[in-house]
Amino acid sequence: MIRLIFLLLLSGLFSGYSYASCYGRGIEYAPALFVDLSDKLSAANPVWEYQASTQYSGTFRCSGSKFEFSYTPVLSPKDKYATYIGFNDGKQWVRAEITNDIKNITLRGAGSHSASELNTMMTIRFSLVQKPKDGLLVNGDSYPFEDVLFVSDMSGMSLGEIIGWPLKMLGKLLSWIASGFRKWPYDDRDMYGQPMTVRYAPKTTTCRFDNAGLTVRLPKMGVAQVLNNSQPGYTPFSLNISCQNMQQEGIADRAVEMFLSSNNLLASDASVLTNANAGGAQGVGLRLVKRDMPSSPVVVSPSNVDRGGATSLFHVAAGGSLNSSFTIGMGAYYYPYQRDGVTQGEINTSATLNIIYP
Repeated sequence: MIRLIFLLLLSGLFSGYSYASCYGRGIEYAPALFVDLSDKLSAANPVWEYQASTQYSGTFRCSGSKFEFSYTPVLSPKDKYATYIGFNDGKQWVRAEITNDIKNITLRGAGSHSASELNTMMTIRFSLVQKPKDGLLVNGDSYPFEDVLFVSDMSGMSLGEIIGWPLKMLGKLLSWIASGFRKWPYDDRDMYGQPMTVRYAPKTTTCRFDNAGLTVRLPKMGVAQVLNNSQPGYTPFSLNISCQNMQQEGIADRAVEMFLSSNNLLASDASVLTNANAGGAQGVGLRLVKRDMPSSPVVVSPSNVDRGGATSLFHVAAGGSLNSSFTIGMGAYYYPYQRDGVTQGEINTSATLNIIYP
């Protein structure tokens, strides 16, 4: 008899909850959130987290006395079901995932309720990643997610429905992935969804000459010393370079090239920088070399926009690996281009380091 009463009470409990529900109007969407990752993600900072509350709005009516709601993150934190977006035709791949554990919420009281009662905080992590096997390829720099977190009415569910709910959500997630992350398969218990537009238009790769204005001073030498040594007065110096806005893992998103130009070039030999001081030394100029190629004089361009036949001091192709900072080792020495006309005096000449993006 005691067992029979227990079963009757249990049956009555489920029967009572079966009439408690708030769903039935189909999915409704909150105003979309907007996230701009352009200045948030870079090779130097490949992960960024964003916290925001859902913006569910409107009203809904409930019948019964106690109602439970659960949340489903469309942006799954599980690697197996990860969401990847390939912005700008797949040049930059970003993973988006909701990382915080969002608990169910309980409301009480029949009648009208505000959707704002269901709003909850979410933490969304965005990470620059390598190209995945599967992902959503986006032509431009923005993608509007129809939904990133939706809330469902769990009220009045049978024991079997409750047990089967996680498996049901897994099936929906797999269906969403199969659709190319475009359409979530809602059912009648799903009530409110949170759209979100994500933009990623990273700045293009640029490099800078950090010690611009560098002055290289060669030692004073006599005419005989200049004429009788292979690289007289050789003086090493360095060009310090820093680069920004690379893609993940230090990848340049465009080609970068560096070369020297000057208005003080010997007409018959573009590797010789002549004296800009008309009253200074004659018949002698300067040559430059890269320290890793000391026997090959650097050819200098007369143009600061077109390398032409000038020596490339540095080059990386689009998609190539690029360090955020590096040094180009150089050296300068006297070069007597008119051996029988070398005179004493000062030499003052200049060259410009040009950084172009061909």
